[in-house]
Amino acid sequence: MRRAVLAAISTTALVMTSGCAAEPMPSYSQVREETLDVLRQVAAFIPEPKQISETPEFVPYPCDEELAFGTRPGAFFTGQWAISVSDDFDVRAFVGRVPELLGDGWEEDPLGIPVSFAQVHMVRKSPRMTITVEESVSPGTKAVELLAISRCGAEEPETDEPARQ
Repeated sequence: MRRAVLAAISTTALVMTSGCAAEPMPSYSQVREETLDVLRQVAAFIPEPKQISETPEFVPYPCDEELAFGTRPGAFFTGQWAISVSDDFDVRAFVGRVPELLGDGWEEDPLGIPVSFAQVHMVRKSPRMTITVEESVSPGTKAVELLAISRCGAEEPETDEPARQ
């Protein structure tokens, strides 16, 4: 999954910075919720029994991060989930069906990195977002891993909420 994270962040940064200049920037809270909605949607496609493990949220990545070649203000949300599945669940077949399950508005965008496990990287144009769905390669765990990255959102004033990891 870590290999896909850097590639997905780089791809997402390029996607996020193209073509949206005239649109008003949504809030970070809004893009976070949009991303969580997509994670929930994909998780709902997986039949029971399943166990969803959400990775603690990261500090928001700035959209103008030099490493991601970004130039826009704001920050983007990254959601990462692992969904443990039953031993008889065909993870490879599920990953292959994700483009069909997500349907219109989503396009497959190969990351260009050869991997030995099932993986699909999807891009939604409006509102912009990416999601990578892949077969877990963690030993002893049969799971589907999800990595979703939002478009840029305007950062909101700091509150007294606990810091994210």
